[in-house]
Amino acid sequence: MRSENGPSGQRSFIEEARRRQIIASAVEVISELGYGNASLARIAKHAGISKGVISYHFEGKDDLMTQLVIQLYVSGAEHIAPKVAAVEGARNQLMAYVESNLDFIDANRKFVAALTDVVFNLRDGEGRLRFAGADGEREIIQPLIDIMREGQRAGEFGDFDAVVMAKLIRDAVDGAAGRAIREPGFDMSTYSAQLRRTLDLATRKDG
Repeated sequence: MRSENGPSGQRSFIEEARRRQIIASAVEVISELGYGNASLARIAKHAGISKGVISYHFEGKDDLMTQLVIQLYVSGAEHIAPKVAAVEGARNQLMAYVESNLDFIDANRKFVAALTDVVFNLRDGEGRLRFAGADGEREIIQPLIDIMREGQRAGEFGDFDAVVMAKLIRDAVDGAAGRAIREPGFDMSTYSAQLRRTLDLATRKDG
C-alpha cells in the first residue's frame, strides 16, 4: 500500500472520500451477502473500482473491516456527544445519551447490521475476536458510568452500582440494535420512550 498522507500527515479530502466510498460499499456487500462472502473483489465491483484501489487505501480485508467498525463508532460519537453536552444535569444527560444512541441506530440500520456481522467474525492473528474484549466494552460504557456517578454525587440519582447499571443500559441499547436488524418494522421511537421512562424510575432516589 502506498502512503496516503501529505506533508501534514493528513489524508486529502479526495482520499478520505474514497475510503468512505469503499467502506460504504463494504457495508452494502456485507448486508447482501454476509461477512464471509464480502471479498475485496466483490466490494470493488460494487464500488465500481478496481481491487487495486482498495489495496491502495487499506491493508487487506481485515484492515477494511476494522476501519468499517471504527468509522461507525466515530460517527456515533460525533452524533451522541453534542446531544449529551447540550443538556445540564446528570439525569438529562443520561436521557440524552440513550435517546441519541437509539436515534443513531435507527437512522443507520444497514450500517449497524454490517458492523454486527464484522464484530462477531473478525479475528486477530491469534484467532481471538478483535472487538469482543472487555477493554473495548469498558471504553464504551465509561461515559455512562461517569454520568451516573456524577449524578449520585450531585444527589440526582439513588444508590445503585453505576457499572452494573451502565451494562444494563448498554445491553438494552444493543438489544434494540439487534431488533432493528431482525425486525424491519421495529418501532425505535416507542422503544426509546419506554426505555427512558424505565431508567428514569430505576435511577431515582428512594422516597
